[in-house]
Amino acid sequence: MISSLSQRAIVPTWRLMTPIGVKLSDITSTTTTTTSTTSCQFTTFPSNNKCVVVHTIGKDRPGIVADVTRIVTAKGGNVGESHSQLVGGHFSLMMLVEIPSAENNNTTLEGLQDQLRKEVEGMSSAECLEAVDPRKVEVCPTIGFAGHFKLSGADNSGIVHKLTTVLAANSLTIGNMKTSREEAPFGGTELFTMEGKSVAYEPLASNFDWLKIKEELQEMGESMNCDVEFDEVTKS
Repeated sequence: MISSLSQRAIVPTWRLMTPIGVKLSDITSTTTTTTSTTSCQFTTFPSNNKCVVVHTIGKDRPGIVADVTRIVTAKGGNVGESHSQLVGGHFSLMMLVEIPSAENNNTTLEGLQDQLRKEVEGMSSAECLEAVDPRKVEVCPTIGFAGHFKLSGADNSGIVHKLTTVLAANSLTIGNMKTSREEAPFGGTELFTMEGKSVAYEPLASNFDWLKIKEELQEMGESMNCDVEFDEVTKS
């Protein structure tokens, strides 16, 4: 959980595919046939608004998103990209919000945060962080490699840590990931599934070899009685 609120900026990454207020026609993309490099330049224009990341966690109930967005909208906020997840009875919501700047609005990040905590029933955590305007920065770093991984097998303590450690040791970052547990069809054993996408950015290390990474992951899986798949994601 991010605890610091003062002057911390979150720089958007390639996950922000289409920034707030930017049409696809405003994006100039240049790609050559001899390299995988893609350059994205975003049209910038004057804005009196600022971008804020709002992250809330609370006990799941009907209307929790409506209550959060009611407060944000009342402050003049406009929700752009958002992600949500329900885990263990708790609902997590993360939104990129554009709100009027301080000159036109007396809303502070601390004030918005406190209001979310106090006025939304069941809210256990609310964080508001100032973010870099995605329209004014390059948000398309070049991906040198993208791979899909999937692990399935008997649940083991530390299994997520071990797989992600292998990925990190090979300069791979998690693009997205989902885990789940379910009872095996026969017997009382719990089956664990972990699936997602990992990427490495340019420039790749001279010794980068995704097939060796695949072998390393499979060996790790065998030691924990799990099957591990790891394959390159080809560009469409």
